[in-house]
Amino acid sequence: MNGVKILSIDAKDLYIANHLKEPDKIGFNWHNKNGQPNLKKFINTLDYSLDLIKLREVDQKVYRNRKFSWFSGRHEYTDKIINVTFKYSNKEFNKIGSNLYVKFGHRLSSVQLQDCVYIKNKELIAIQIDSPVQNPISPNFLGNNFIYQDGTYKIKRNPTLNGVEDLRKDLYKNGFWCNGKHYVRFKRSSGSSRVGKCLFIDEKLYPRMHKYEMTGLKVKPDEEVDLAALEAYIALTLSSIIDTLEIHPYNILVVDDYESIFKDTVVATKIENNMLTTTEEEIEVCNSIWDGLSLIDKSLMGKYEDYGMLLLRKNFFKSCCFNTNIQQFFKDNDITSVSQLNGFTIAQDIKDVKLITTPSSIKYLKFGSIEQWLKNIDSNFGVVKHEKKTHFMDGRMVQTHYQLLNTLQLSKKETKKFLEPTFNYMKLLKTEPAVMRYHLKYPDDHEYNDKNLKSKNEIIFQLLGINDKFAQTKSYQEFQKDLLDSYKSNVKCGHVLVEGNYSTLLGNPYELLLHTIGEFHGESILGIGNVHSTRFNYNTTLLGSRSPHVCTGNILLTQNVECPVIDRYFNLTDEIVCVNSIKENILQKLSGADFDSDTMLLTNNHILISAAKRNYHLFKVPTNAISSEQLSKRKRTYTPEQKTDLDIRTSENLIGDIINLSQELQTYMWHLLNNGQTYDDIKNLYYDICQLDILSGIEIDKAKKEYPIDSKFELKRIKQRWLRRDAEGKVIRPYFFGFLARTKGYYNEEKNNYMKHDTTMDYLIDLVNQMRMPRSDKNTLKIVDLIDYPEFNTSKIKYDQIYRAMDMIRLFHKSSCAIWIVDGFSSTERFEQYYDLKIHTLDSLSTLPMSKSTFYWLIKILDESIEIGMRKYAITLLFNLRRQEAFDLISESAAPIAFLEPDESGKIDIYGKKFSKIYKNRGVSVEF
Repeated sequence: MNGVKILSIDAKDLYIANHLKEPDKIGFNWHNKNGQPNLKKFINTLDYSLDLIKLREVDQKVYRNRKFSWFSGRHEYTDKIINVTFKYSNKEFNKIGSNLYVKFGHRLSSVQLQDCVYIKNKELIAIQIDSPVQNPISPNFLGNNFIYQDGTYKIKRNPTLNGVEDLRKDLYKNGFWCNGKHYVRFKRSSGSSRVGKCLFIDEKLYPRMHKYEMTGLKVKPDEEVDLAALEAYIALTLSSIIDTLEIHPYNILVVDDYESIFKDTVVATKIENNMLTTTEEEIEVCNSIWDGLSLIDKSLMGKYEDYGMLLLRKNFFKSCCFNTNIQQFFKDNDITSVSQLNGFTIAQDIKDVKLITTPSSIKYLKFGSIEQWLKNIDSNFGVVKHEKKTHFMDGRMVQTHYQLLNTLQLSKKETKKFLEPTFNYMKLLKTEPAVMRYHLKYPDDHEYNDKNLKSKNEIIFQLLGINDKFAQTKSYQEFQKDLLDSYKSNVKCGHVLVEGNYSTLLGNPYELLLHTIGEFHGESILGIGNVHSTRFNYNTTLLGSRSPHVCTGNILLTQNVECPVIDRYFNLTDEIVCVNSIKENILQKLSGADFDSDTMLLTNNHILISAAKRNYHLFKVPTNAISSEQLSKRKRTYTPEQKTDLDIRTSENLIGDIINLSQELQTYMWHLLNNGQTYDDIKNLYYDICQLDILSGIEIDKAKKEYPIDSKFELKRIKQRWLRRDAEGKVIRPYFFGFLARTKGYYNEEKNNYMKHDTTMDYLIDLVNQMRMPRSDKNTLKIVDLIDYPEFNTSKIKYDQIYRAMDMIRLFHKSSCAIWIVDGFSSTERFEQYYDLKIHTLDSLSTLPMSKSTFYWLIKILDESIEIGMRKYAITLLFNLRRQEAFDLISESAAPIAFLEPDESGKIDIYGKKFSKIYKNRGVSVEF
């Protein structure tokens, strides 16, 4: 179920290659000089999806061959789809590499530099800047763009010929040639549209693929259409899937959605004069209580029947389908005929009804009818995902995030208490190898295996199974330090483990079953303020938070209650929570949640819950009160020009800026409240934070909805309103922003004052910085101290091989460092270069016919080396270069090692769970 590697090319490069003074129909050439595919340009992946399945089928019909793709190494490649980015504009002289500039309209391959310039027909075609020049050319050739200065050419100005928007307009309208094929615009996913990317397709494949994506809809050029919605929904079949599921159209029952309408006092955001306004008031709230969810009979789920939900995709269909005993419900209620059902289905037999959905999941109904959709779909549905346990402590724990912690009013004392289990765990990782094995999920029945060992961390994982002495080696201590440093950095990002999980939201499911037989009358079985989760004890308070989590009003406190009728008809897992949105403003509280697989962090952590209760009824729920009538009335037509304009407006992604500003203001709000101010003093500040919550939702939805506001202007307006500077003119930021800025590479102490505030995250950073790890009192061992090799003989050492090997390793170290210094390569390209260099070095070293004594001595020299960067290769070489010898050398040193075993009376406490240490003898085996 793997995807296919596809080309990623910037629009500027495509435009240049398609607008040469000497044009051809080759266009952009992605082959190397030797005529082979330049695989480094295939950096994107077309995921396994319904579109990819269809694309293979269409390609076979159009080209009648099996040349859809080719394989190289472990990847499959195709040129049928190209990912186009829109990052760069087209200049009069375009930069190639670091210092070469080539005039627009000319091929790079035609450039023949002489003394840093290429002149043809008395015209400057190319120039190399910042390189020594022997005989400078006349300033007349350099024009206004370049100058000769201090022995080299310098760039002076470089006018833009085509901006990014111009390039998008041209490519959307005209397509482009690439390696002799013509490509046209295909589609873009919602995620890609937010970063400005778009897929183009081999023009010969487009008609059949377009017919497939439209599913019987006929939209003519220039016809008026809801273009934002259409573009978003035809992309649903692009979603990455893990599998397919057979669901026949006659299995589907469509019932009406239900809207719960009620009044609530909220912090409401509206649009007035095309600008956002926010204030506290009583408004009418409207919840679509089954928005994006469906119910699927367990018998239809196949190998996924033990899961509680499947997120499914189909043409114009997106729904989270929850595992339900539909047929059992019909049987219990004497439903024996489809005529008794309250909805639409083409099923003739009640036994065939196995998927219950609503119009909110069938996006097709914005453009056509249910009958038309059912007629034009096949039975192949895509499975995007199912619910999963967290990766922490066997699914028992979940990570908080800084947005949640910073919207809670914790004191420094409470924050310290909250962090105690984390600090204790880190100290155990430092002192107890058994806890490290538990952390790494090292199985107690693991056998030593030398197959496919590549990285140092993988090798250390294996060596933990030899004996506990390995924990005294410098290599292990370095590994341990890196792990603990990483763990500490993760905590400083607000990622603290608490008991709980991420649970998929399931809204009023029993009411939906009742609705199918006409017995739902607007009442909730759970009741207001309650949820039903099998993960936690009943009659306990839980705290919930959904991303994006923006402000204090997004925190949910709820009661977990028992509900036997839900347990009878719904096959829930611990990772699903049933919620109520009838007459309860829970969807807005969870930052505009719906039920198409939205998840909520749920925890029973008493410290967080106590802090949430402190202000729960004070900070009202931020609520989007923008009516559908206020959405943009912009008339869009089905043309390349309108698609261009839509994608330009969508491509500016402000989510990160919105969340960052909200947390700055949230920090300031707590600081004011913790230093004597009242809610009335800070309520306008809170209203603006609430407005940012609504603005984040607008930004997320803008790929499918157009709002008549300028998000950038709204963000700027709030930012200017609360801008704070110190006496030196520096912008005041939260203290914890300094750490986050360092990790992301934009720390700027000259412009920003990362000031400590009285807020949870600043307390957390301070406390983590003060935390000290216990020191080890054991002597440090070398790798060779673990090796039992009584046959070692110095007379059998071949020192010439040692010298050659050390030279190879020095060269590898120097070359690998250079990979990360040279500009012009992506991270993926750098890793590939490093991997290739490593394989080449190991292959070269393997040609040296070393004896065991020589090999042992090489490891000893490396392990004791004081040369920078050399010692770290001892373990890597030991287990990658000569695996058989490595195994022979260490096999005799195996000894019983400690593991953790759950024990209620145990002395080791890991986040509230007790363990004891047990020692086990390990069988050591190896595969070759």
